[in-house]
Amino acid sequence: MKRSTLLVLLALAVLGGCASHNKYETEADKITRAVIANDMTPVASDFAPAISGQLTRVRVAELSDELNAQGAYKGLKEDDQNCAPAAHCFDVTFEKRAYREALALDDNGKVTAWRVHMGDAGSALP
Repeated sequence: MKRSTLLVLLALAVLGGCASHNKYETEADKITRAVIANDMTPVASDFAPAISGQLTRVRVAELSDELNAQGAYKGLKEDDQNCAPAAHCFDVTFEKRAYREALALDDNGKVTAWRVHMGDAGSALP
């Protein structure tokens, strides 16, 4: 197979993988990856000012340690079963354990609530 053909197939595979994410999954994935990396800089502007103060460096570090202890992050998928109204909930998969994540956005697309915790599908924002 020609190298150019192989590159095109690889690019299509990568794009195909991205196409399955909706905008809420994309946002939740960005936040999850930022927490795992213990660096909220890439997503800081995505949060509404009211919630920004709740995600302190200490809290993010604690969550980062917890999530990193679960092994490789395998991704998330939106599942709004038993999710609070106006929130988007996700089943988050790690190598060792499942987590549940919830996200709420305002009319401007800013995150107004975000939570991740160990558990099964069906948990929502408090």
